[in-house]
Amino acid sequence: MSNSSGFFEPHSITSIALLEQLHISEAPSPPSRPPKPSNSFPFFLLPPELRSRILSLLLCPTTRLTIDLSPSNHVTSTPRLNYFLVSKRFGYEAYHVFYSSHTFRIFQTHGRFLGKRTSPLLARLPIHYLNVITSLELRLGPGWSDPPKPWFVSDRLGLEHCQAARTLRVFVEVDPSSPIFKGFRLNREFYTNFCGILLRQIIERLPVLETVEYDAYPSVDRDGDLMTRLLEETRKGSKRIAWGKERDWDDSLADKLEKARVTRPIKKRVGDGTRDKSVTDP
Repeated sequence: MSNSSGFFEPHSITSIALLEQLHISEAPSPPSRPPKPSNSFPFFLLPPELRSRILSLLLCPTTRLTIDLSPSNHVTSTPRLNYFLVSKRFGYEAYHVFYSSHTFRIFQTHGRFLGKRTSPLLARLPIHYLNVITSLELRLGPGWSDPPKPWFVSDRLGLEHCQAARTLRVFVEVDPSSPIFKGFRLNREFYTNFCGILLRQIIERLPVLETVEYDAYPSVDRDGDLMTRLLEETRKGSKRIAWGKERDWDDSLADKLEKARVTRPIKKRVGDGTRDKSVTDP
């Protein structure tokens, strides 16, 4: 089959190819196997309302969370984000449910994340997540003598992209204008002014905000300096005022405190004598 030069002759190569084809053609074909039954559930064939309800049970099994930068996120919220990785379409529907169902804190409050270079949670979220957030929280009290450095309103927060955020929850932990803080605070108006300006800037940047819901610890007075300033900024922004569940404040009490003007008799010196005069005590 080979010549003296060591190369195969053309007719020998052709014969080998024909034998290989004959061998292949004579080989028995393997028996066909029936397709394995699929164990997957046709989730996307369900109506959108039912899919949303199922996702709510997965992503919000008990109560609404208030999500912030916290060391406990790996236990409370991060496991729920694994559903985003099931598929592209599943993740799209899952993040809509997750970010529209929970409350997200604007400024971090845990001591580990109060460093000057630590960005708030909202500054870390992409725009398409910000677009579906419906509820935000501003928690006032931490750092009342020296407000945390990351606590300032700017474009980095992306508040303008919160196109669905209609509720802002404000929780007041302490009011440093109270007499018990005298000697520990910088001055009576410092933290009140800081919080008032902060709230005003947030209200101005949220495009569809409708309601500001207030709540506080029992030590905070509804008619104290801080709450009075916050309510004033809310009314200037033409937002509806609501009340949380921590305190017994309600609309009837708010109207009563807002409209009531207490008068009391005091002694006022007139010339050489004194006389009673009713004055308004705000």
